[in-house]
Amino acid sequence: MSEPLLAVRGLTVDYVVGAGRFHALSDVSFDLEPGKVVGIVGETGCGKSTLAHTIPRLLPEPPAEIKAGEVVFQGVDLLKTPKWKMPAVRGTGIGMIFQEPINSLNPSYRIYDQVAEAVRVRRIRESGAALAPVRDSVPHDYSKGPPVKTSEALTHAFLPSIPPGVRPTPQSLKTREIRAEVLEYLELVRINDPETILGLYPHELSGGMRQRIMIAIALSERPALLIADEPTSALDVTIQAQVLTLMKELMEEVRTSILFISHDLGVIAETADNIGVMYAGHLVEFGPVGEVFDSPRHPYTKALLRSVPRRYKTDGNLPSMAGSVPNLSRLPPGCAFHPRCVLARPICAEGLGPGLACSLPLPAPSETMGATPSESGPRGSSGHSSACYFAHEVANLP
Repeated sequence: MSEPLLAVRGLTVDYVVGAGRFHALSDVSFDLEPGKVVGIVGETGCGKSTLAHTIPRLLPEPPAEIKAGEVVFQGVDLLKTPKWKMPAVRGTGIGMIFQEPINSLNPSYRIYDQVAEAVRVRRIRESGAALAPVRDSVPHDYSKGPPVKTSEALTHAFLPSIPPGVRPTPQSLKTREIRAEVLEYLELVRINDPETILGLYPHELSGGMRQRIMIAIALSERPALLIADEPTSALDVTIQAQVLTLMKELMEEVRTSILFISHDLGVIAETADNIGVMYAGHLVEFGPVGEVFDSPRHPYTKALLRSVPRRYKTDGNLPSMAGSVPNLSRLPPGCAFHPRCVLARPICAEGLGPGLACSLPLPAPSETMGATPSESGPRGSSGHSSACYFAHEVANLP
């Protein structure tokens, strides 16, 4: 098996605010292989966006507090990398499509300036003028030296320490070439009349158009890892299908890996190779998307799949789960899902609860009679794992 592009190990993140300490992520671990897509699903508030923002270190600290874990990207633990070095990782290393484009686009710059920034930064880094993200150097001091020209203001912040004598090649910064490439990416995301759009400000575009601009910016940097946080939520069904096709083409052309976060199980089923299911900050199930959809091994996953509306339904209301998501500042002991789980036993409320496990195929029910929960827990031969002591009973649930 190839070395994972991204390896998350035991990631634990809290938010410390006036109302108390909220456990946003608890011991989250998974791998993302080169050229693969991992989908993350779960209810609102389960920690999906916190996970997406923690990987490129975009969480404000405080109130966020990364208590434990590792985020290893291309062999570098990003949690140990100084934050002032992280801009060199973002963009061409880790790209991100945010959920709310109106909060991500700069209202003071036209669309052309913001897309061209991404193209210009990528070209400069490809030319060798920008050094590796983990180099030993000091941050740029903006209080000294000549003022930054307006035309360079966007790029300057992303290239803080270009060594003396090293300059980008003239071809990398030609205005005509950059403009042509910007137009190419706007056309890729199916924007009509891109020449006109280039001169507009973000507030002059619709929500769907702004989201497509964000996707164009992310794609133009050709990142090794693309984190997509609900990238198609503002798009209609037709454009959504086109954008998903574009992201697949990018993955095939430049072997970009994608961490795809969504509420839409249908989108994940169409896009992802592996899927992770989150509940109350915990990763409760992880495995190949086909196996998880066909044979879920956690009661929460089973309940999620049962709640998906069918094309033709005449047998009453959709099924729902009793209870509600627990308060993240007062998580129940043991498994966080046990107060709502139909398979709950006394052991489910003890200790830290079950963790993800994966080794041998699931034993037959007859083999698990009399076994302890740790012996009959979730196991799989293809990377399918579940944080449930009684995973072998999930298949019998209605």
